[in-house]
Amino acid sequence: MNYNKANVKTISVVMCTYNGENYIREQLDSILRQTHAADEIIIQDDCSTDNTYNILCEYQQKYPFVHVYRNKKNKGINSNFFDAISKATGDYIAISDQDDVWEDYKLELQIQNIGNKLLCSGRSTPFTEGEAIVRIDTRIPNYNLLRQVFTGTIPGHTLFFPKLLLQKIPDISNIKPIRCYDSILIMVAGAYDSITYINKNLVNFRRHVTAATYSAPINNQKSITNIWRYIVQAWKYNKLLKPEIRRRLQLTLTFLEEIPSQELILKDTIKMINLYLSDSFLDFIRLEWFCLKHYKYFFYTMNINKYIGQIRALYFPISLSDYYRHLLKQQ
Repeated sequence: MNYNKANVKTISVVMCTYNGENYIREQLDSILRQTHAADEIIIQDDCSTDNTYNILCEYQQKYPFVHVYRNKKNKGINSNFFDAISKATGDYIAISDQDDVWEDYKLELQIQNIGNKLLCSGRSTPFTEGEAIVRIDTRIPNYNLLRQVFTGTIPGHTLFFPKLLLQKIPDISNIKPIRCYDSILIMVAGAYDSITYINKNLVNFRRHVTAATYSAPINNQKSITNIWRYIVQAWKYNKLLKPEIRRRLQLTLTFLEEIPSQELILKDTIKMINLYLSDSFLDFIRLEWFCLKHYKYFFYTMNINKYIGQIRALYFPISLSDYYRHLLKQQ
């Protein structure tokens, strides 16, 4: 599709790589095919030991707007992405993983739909060519802040945001060890109630068992057995993990309190975390009432049956522990 480049703002695509030689060409080619071309592609390699860096250098030599950087020592996903993002010069920044495949219209749709919002996302469809198990979910996710402080529903590889968002991020030194870069960006945009979602597939999300973020999907079929298993399991997680959950939510609370937004969603989120952290039985009752009133905000989609949602909301102070189950592997 043709467009007048003089009338649009510039876009930087930011990608971080590590041992991605198997899929990096396919992803870069999908970015280069965009109907709304990126003005620059920033790629920062985190000390790959395979042929990834050489492949990136090939693209850099062929395309002058591709800029490749290589770390002298391994930084890890969080530090690498924040450092790479800081190098972007575009008015808008699009995050890219190294092993996905973008739809050709991704950037075009996002720059058309973001408006004055701080963040734009869209549907991501998983696929696999190997042993990884995938489950496709076409529901519109619940992306408000009350959900995002516990677990993300917006894939980091779909993020598209104005550079202005970076100026609104408070100090991340304390929250950085417990929250990934994309989660931090989403929480800040959510604190300003400034997220928009495109209900159309933007990214084909490659799933393979060696990916840093891969985990097999859980069987969420609504059977009596699964519901009972979920109730018991959440209670067990709550008992085992509550001290660590409280520590993480305290760090999250401190981070959110530094965001100077006046949006009601931020005030409600701060209120809920404070109620959760309190040892007062009266505050626990207040927390239950809060969850009951805000039941639509806590689950994957806001389109939930009222009565089922309210019943689930009453158990939410316990069931939120399920979002932290991965911490058991670290103990």
